[in-house]
Amino acid sequence: MLNKIFLLSLSLLVLVAGAPVTVSAQETEQAESWQFGVELYFWGASIGGKSASGSDIDIELDDILDSLEFAFMGAVGARKGKWSLAADVIYLDAESSAAVAPGLTANVELTNWIITPVVGYNLVDTGKGRLDILGGARYLYMKADLRVDALGVRAEDSGSNWDAVIGARGAVDLTQKWHLFGYLDIGTGESDLTWQAMAGIGYKFKWFHVNAAYRYLKWDFDKNAALDDLDISGPAVGIRFVF
Repeated sequence: MLNKIFLLSLSLLVLVAGAPVTVSAQETEQAESWQFGVELYFWGASIGGKSASGSDIDIELDDILDSLEFAFMGAVGARKGKWSLAADVIYLDAESSAAVAPGLTANVELTNWIITPVVGYNLVDTGKGRLDILGGARYLYMKADLRVDALGVRAEDSGSNWDAVIGARGAVDLTQKWHLFGYLDIGTGESDLTWQAMAGIGYKFKWFHVNAAYRYLKWDFDKNAALDDLDISGPAVGIRFVF
């Protein structure tokens, strides 16, 4: 049962985990003053993979959304000259119930955090195109509270996971309004391997940007985890304010 709790908790969490702050090339020209960005986003992904026992994982987005009680997904970034900082913060509160035996229903409450800090350094800046290298981490925290009210049973479990990542992000301006962007990273740590890739297009309004992308994220876990591997893919949309 704890493996099932861990699986549902992790699946809810990685649905929106680790989204990089997207930028256009125009807004990242070298400057002495600080530039800041704030982004709110949503990733509508499907989830696949295998559990530690070898069974396939196939979770639809609708099933996950039905369990959500509250969610916050956002990112902040700052840049000065060639250096940049960014952090992605996600909080999810979910509750689900399932029949574990005739007449017995188990309720699971899940609390999940993910914090993804990265530091970037600019390698190429032509005014219309930009390429940064990145270094940072993925951190996951999961807490599950299981209740079987008919039996008066309650169990609680929690865990965390750290992975160091390196990668790159870039952007190319098509016009003064439209730009293409991409992101790639790979890392390891308490997971055997994790990597993600994203490519998309953005449009610049006067006070904010709208971004749309397709994103893929994969984790290979160690042998002691409840999951063997997990992959998440699907479209993402976000709105970004720059000041």
